[in-house]
Amino acid sequence: MKKITSVLGDILKISFLLLIVGSGIVATAHAQDLYQIEQTFDHDFDISDLKINRGWDVHLRQAPKGSVTRVVVTTPCANFFEEGEEPDLIKVHKYTKRYGGYEVLTNQSMPRSTRVDIITSQPIHRIEVYSGARLTIDRWVSDSVHFDFNIDSGAVVVIDSMVNPGTTTFMVYDATLDLRHFRGNRLYIWNYRNSRVSEGDVQTTVPRTHEPAKEHKLHYFSLNFGIDLAQPMLNDSRYGSPYNTNYGLTGHIRMTSNDMSLSRHFAWNFGLDVSFSTLQLDNAVKVDGSSLVLDPSYGATPPRQSLYWWSIGLPVTLKFGFGKWSYTHLGGPFLGLYATLTPTLNFKPRLVTKSLDEDSHWNTDRERVDILSRFNIRAAIGLNCSIGGLDKVEFYIDLLPSFRSSANAPQTRMFGLSFVF
Repeated sequence: MKKITSVLGDILKISFLLLIVGSGIVATAHAQDLYQIEQTFDHDFDISDLKINRGWDVHLRQAPKGSVTRVVVTTPCANFFEEGEEPDLIKVHKYTKRYGGYEVLTNQSMPRSTRVDIITSQPIHRIEVYSGARLTIDRWVSDSVHFDFNIDSGAVVVIDSMVNPGTTTFMVYDATLDLRHFRGNRLYIWNYRNSRVSEGDVQTTVPRTHEPAKEHKLHYFSLNFGIDLAQPMLNDSRYGSPYNTNYGLTGHIRMTSNDMSLSRHFAWNFGLDVSFSTLQLDNAVKVDGSSLVLDPSYGATPPRQSLYWWSIGLPVTLKFGFGKWSYTHLGGPFLGLYATLTPTLNFKPRLVTKSLDEDSHWNTDRERVDILSRFNIRAAIGLNCSIGGLDKVEFYIDLLPSFRSSANAPQTRMFGLSFVF
């Protein structure tokens, strides 16, 4: 339940420096009324992230363990004391059974001189401050392994005193960071564009990294593995296509560069993709020059036939990060969306035919068949995620025909789902 009080009891005309005993809140005003609105939050899950939207001056302080979270709003605006007009400025998100987050909603109408004090014992280890917001951490002692800050364009973050025995990272996007007193193990500060970063008494166990982040800087390549489930777009028996299939499967080995930032939410990367594909065929076929045609000669005992081939692609990806809507740091599943174009070189495939002889033994024949488009461009849209070891899920389609037209069937494009680990 919200508790609504005025500073020092009733409405007080202030013309001097006012100290609110026990809260550590110091405010000055000139012949104006100040009011306080206090809210408390208690829940059965831990809060691990804090998001602050524009228009607020937020002060974060640590409370003794086990304490409920208190939010104290100090404002000169009396309208919010009217019944039904109290501001709903904090939203509590529950991401999983164990973890959740606080979000300070955008200031739509309250004066910019309004101050929001958040006094909490929650184990916060990620803070996002968005454009037009200000955050001051009066004192914070963390026991987390990682503490991450994302500071958006035009935002201001002041750290009066902070201790974190783990790793602390500040991503500063054309914003202001004032780090006055800090103790920790590892400290990384990445400042983009014209960010203003100042440091006072800062001590770390490992020499700190303080680097202007180049927006198009290549740092490293990572290795990933992927699996595709594929189908020809035209997979209908009425066409008598030799490419009709029960399933198609592709394995990938991918080298991908680090994400290179374009803006707050957009980044890009590139890489190398080596893949091996196999396509299990439904119909009995044979090679006719540079085509496949249906082969009715097997009668009631059709062979088992499949196509397989190698490909090399050069994927270029544009990524959109969800930013304040993501919560992968809490074990949630979603990080962002991406779109990829992959120019691909296909090598000549082989047709593998396994048939029974008169002694009921399987014979295997392999022959090359030049039926693939040698060059193609694959388009994909996908979702970056964190579900177990799964890194990405994407839908893809070949923009050019994957196979040449055969057996009076139209040209065929492959499409399917890809899973990257």
